[in-house]
Formats: sequence, C-alpha cells, structure tokens
Amino acid sequence: MKKLFLLLLPLALLCSCKKPLFDKTGRVDPDDPRVRPSAPDSTRWGLPDVYATAIVFPDTVNWRKGGTFGARMMIYKNGVLVDSLEKYVQPNPESAHFQDGHLWTNTTDGFETWITCDGSPLFSFKGEERMVGFLVADGSVHTLGQRPGGGICYRVNGQEVFSSEKGVALSANFSSDWEGGALYRDTDGGVCYSYSIPVSTETAEMWEYRVMKGAETLKMIPAMADSRLYDIRVHGNSVYRLEYRYGRMCFLKDDELKALELPEGATDLRLVLVDGEIRIKGRHSESHRTISHMWIRGADTLLLHASIAHCRTIADVFMDRGEKAVIYCDSEDCVHEVYLDSTRVTTLPMELYTPYTAHAIHYKKGVVAMALTGDTSIDDNIIVVNDKKFPLSFNGYFTGVYFE
Repeated sequence: MKKLFLLLLPLALLCSCKKPLFDKTGRVDPDDPRVRPSAPDSTRWGLPDVYATAIVFPDTVNWRKGGTFGARMMIYKNGVLVDSLEKYVQPNPESAHFQDGHLWTNTTDGFETWITCDGSPLFSFKGEERMVGFLVADGSVHTLGQRPGGGICYRVNGQEVFSSEKGVALSANFSSDWEGGALYRDTDGGVCYSYSIPVSTETAEMWEYRVMKGAETLKMIPAMADSRLYDIRVHGNSVYRLEYRYGRMCFLKDDELKALELPEGATDLRLVLVDGEIRIKGRHSESHRTISHMWIRGADTLLLHASIAHCRTIADVFMDRGEKAVIYCDSEDCVHEVYLDSTRVTTLPMELYTPYTAHAIHYKKGVVAMALTGDTSIDDNIIVVNDKKFPLSFNGYFTGVYFE
C-alpha cells in the first residue's frame, strides 16, 4: 500500500500543475507592485507565443566572475515579465526546462534532488543526479540523471525505472534540436535514451553502447577498436548512428552502413530530425578559419548549406517543411543577422548580444526566436522574434527561449 501511495503521489502533484502557466489567480495581490502587465496575446502580433527564461541576480552580484548570491528565475512571455521564482533556483543554465506549458527546475544540495513545477516542489529523491535528460510526456515527468560517482538513472515521476552503475549517458546536450537532451520520444511515443559502459582489454579501454526504450534494451552495440560514436537516436524503432569506424565517418540505420563524404575538419556533428527524417548537422571551416560553413545533409544529399567569410561564424541552421533559417554571428560570436530562406529579417549591432546557452535560439516554421544576453555588464539583454525586438535590462543571463 505504501509503495502504491508513493507511485500515485507524484501523479497527483503533476495534475495540480496542469492549470494555466503563471495563472496568478488566488496567488498574488493585484495591488502588489511586482505584478506585471499582461503579456501581449500572440494573435495580436501574428506570431506564436514565445517564452524566455533567465537567471537574474541582485545588481551588486558579479555573475560573470562566479557570483551566485540571490539568484532568481525570471519568465517572460512575448517580451513581458510574467513571473519570478526565488525558491529551488540554482544558477545553472541547464537546471530549467520549459515544456508542456510549464517551467520545471531541478536542484540539488548533494544529498537530495528536487524537481519543481512553476516553483512548487513536485517530487524529490535521495542522492545527487545531474539532469542530462528531461522530458514531459503523457502527463509524466521523465528524467535521466548522471551520478557524480558514476552511473545513470532513468526515472518516471521520481521513481527509478532503470539504472546502470557504470553507464555514461550519450547525446546529452540540451538544444532546440532535442529539447529533452538525452531523452526523446520515438514515433510510437516511447521514451528513448542511450548510454555507454567501459570495456577493458589487454591493450586499451573501449566502450560498448546500449540503446534503451524505457527499461527495455533495443540494441547493444559491441565495443570496437579505433571507433568513435558521435551521436545516436531512435526513430521509427530503428537505431540511427553517426560513427567513425573502419577509418571513415559512417551513417548507420540499424546495421545498414553508408560511408559519408564530409568536408575535412568537420566538427559539431550530430543527428537532427528534419521533416520526419533523421539528418546530419555539422560545421567546418577553411582558409585558416577565415570562412565558416554549417550544413544539414542526408547520407547522400546536401539539404542546406550556409557560409560566411572574414572570420565570422554561424550560430545555427534549421530546416522545417522546406523553409530554412540561418543565424549569423560576428567575430566575437555575437548574433548579427538572421535570414529566413534568402530574406534578412533581423540585424543586430555587432559585438553586443550573445546566445549564452544552446537553448537561446529556437526555430519553428517561419519563426526564429532568440533570447540573447548582453556581451558585457553594461549591455542590455534582448528577446528577438523575427523582426520584433524586446530589450530588457537585468543583471543576469537568458537560459532559453521556447514556443508554446
């Protein structure tokens, strides 16, 4: 009976988090000066609702030099502040996740880890786990934690579903390509992730890989000498890999292998989902890094290619149903121009606004949203949605931008 209660409690708490995001009814005195004006309705500006999250510090704290005192989480909707959270906030860019219409945070004191929804504790569990995967799916909260002493743990609503004492999570970077980091949904709705475990031989330590759906092992990939796995994802119950083996870069669907002809020095290689197909995203440079390139391609076909010269860079490229977006940066990695297909929709001053995290830029068919942090302490921060700009003055940095 106690076990059943523990299983049902997180679900009951999750249901309590289903009211509209940041609905202050019954929570805030309307005369409270902290209450902000309502955010503009997206139907009035012809674009999707855009939320941005930020870590904000008192003006006396120098967060650029490691100061963390008094950190708060600020939430903006369509450029307007709608809420501020002070409890269960840690100044870690990957401790906050905006999914399913709610803001989720994960915090730890080294002995216990808490998951909160819109600032209210949802559940906790013993021990410290760094969230490398976070996904809200079918009313449940799925987490994949990397333990500091080694090993991973996959949980649903805080309850352990699978763990590996020596596992190291793969594909754990949170970005707008994979908002759940190491966790993502297959086409049948199953939640997938992958991990590696070390295999020692007489001559070297190698790694074997396990691909999981929930607690089930979909595929075990044996260790191989002189190989390196760059990324791995499941789509349509097939396992896709981007892997260096046999002295060349390869794209694999299950056990079907295709050698890739990539530019020399290709980096930042990862798998992305474009129009229902797994594709490859990457970048390279040439002429002593004076020309930067970024692209999306299939195993045999180049789908998108962008380049820029004079030591400038490309922050990211996106594709969706035939439309393309390219975000160009200056030589200081600050966003300067945004193009939708061949049309420039945004220009920003040079050396001023930087994407502080991988979640700071998001793309949805025809719309680029950016939450950019001022490059120095005297610069404002800014939210940009296509050609609309919302400068904001606060001492801190944006952690991400999201569509809802």
